[in-house]
Amino acid sequence: MTSKKNPGRFRLKWTMLLALGLSSDVFAVQCPAENFEGFVKVFSAEPEVQHAFTTSPIHFMEVVAEGREAKVVEREVETLGADELSMLSPEAVQMSSLAVMVQLPNKLFVRNQKGDLLKILTFQKTDCWSLSRVENWSLGAVLNSQIDISSLPPGVRSLRRGEILVDLAMEAAFPASTQLYISALDSYLDGADKGSTEAGYQAVLLSLSGQAPRLENSRILELLFNAASTSGAANLALANFYCDGGRYDQARPCADPEKSLNALEGGAKLGSMEAMNQLGLSYERGSLGITSPSRALACFQAAADKGFELSKKNAARLIAENVKTESSLCFKQEANQ
Repeated sequence: MTSKKNPGRFRLKWTMLLALGLSSDVFAVQCPAENFEGFVKVFSAEPEVQHAFTTSPIHFMEVVAEGREAKVVEREVETLGADELSMLSPEAVQMSSLAVMVQLPNKLFVRNQKGDLLKILTFQKTDCWSLSRVENWSLGAVLNSQIDISSLPPGVRSLRRGEILVDLAMEAAFPASTQLYISALDSYLDGADKGSTEAGYQAVLLSLSGQAPRLENSRILELLFNAASTSGAANLALANFYCDGGRYDQARPCADPEKSLNALEGGAKLGSMEAMNQLGLSYERGSLGITSPSRALACFQAAADKGFELSKKNAARLIAENVKTESSLCFKQEANQ
């Protein structure tokens, strides 16, 4: 009786496994662990376990170049490329300084510290866990097709990679969107380390947006100060950070009004009409230690002359209140000369 039942159970299990798309190698390889974390530990280190517990076909996603745009392509493939899972081994992780993070109930995130490698692996659970989806968000091939690498200044490639990752994150679903924002921040920081002040500025904006991890205040100040040498927008951000430290939860007096005022002037001199307008508001309200309606009007008029609409309205408001500029100038240093 027993010998007659065993073949039936074997055929039933074989049929179920084939229906799920699992390799018949599962008969030779036992399930490493019932819990996901234990399974992933063995799956990452053992190629035969990877082969046995990967569905076929498997859902595969990657980013490809379509002209100058990055396009997400998804398809079913019978087998993965030989290198798709090779980075999971403990040796590869250590050699490449990869970060591998398990997110319950069924996902594995793999990234490097520069933002140029991001893979998301999704598993499904039946009798055992099996890899059912691979997302490869790495952009090396896309950047190579878009840019002449030899002509790029240091850091610009990383800046461009960060920009593409942010664009992809805005369209992606959770949790991929979160991981893409993190990789974008890593890319911007890599660009800043290679000399791109614009990459550093973008890293600050992304960090303070709440979409990516919060950088330390000292790092934010360093990045903004470096970018402020050439960017009016970075000066404006620096002025605000001197006041609020990136904390927008409640109104409070400016923490360092003198530095904030100097940064606003620096931004205005570099062509930021937003900084010029905010400088005018600070003089009108006295929020940075100096109250001077006439100087405020001078700032508003200077920005209005450049076509900045908000300053036109602010200047008209002060003129209606009989404020006059007389000989006043917008910038503190000029007014003291």
